[in-house]
Amino acid sequence: MLARFVISLFFIGLCAVPAIAQDAEPTRVLTEAQKREAALKAREDAEIRIESEMMKMTSLVEALSKNLGQLHYLRTLCFGDGDQKWREYAQSMMTIESENNKDSKSRLVRAFNAGYYQEKKRHTECNQDVSVDVAALSENGRHIASMLADPYRDF
Repeated sequence: MLARFVISLFFIGLCAVPAIAQDAEPTRVLTEAQKREAALKAREDAEIRIESEMMKMTSLVEALSKNLGQLHYLRTLCFGDGDQKWREYAQSMMTIESENNKDSKSRLVRAFNAGYYQEKKRHTECNQDVSVDVAALSENGRHIASMLADPYRDF
């Protein structure tokens, strides 16, 4: 009797496996071209998001300060709290840009901190998304710096 029960369960199990396998979602293997396309799309999305956020800033210097705050958080996330590269750049920029003007320095510090905490909300671990955002933020920072260096821009 027990043998029949075990055989029946075994047979039912064999019949159920193909049905379960059909219900399972097939795993999708991406080609290298699809991976590159997905990476480019992620980068474009990050650049659009970052650019739209920068449009809300009242000045290019504040936008650059926010950008440096974002980069600072992402760099410390991936390389540890000891890495202060972008904070040091921001401090140098703030010293030059807000020379003896406490209101200006306060706005720049607020922008830096806003960028830092914005990225802290978005990322909790160093991963591929962080790399995409760092690339987009770096490009955005380069763009802001070139606009600041333009002698014909409106102040």
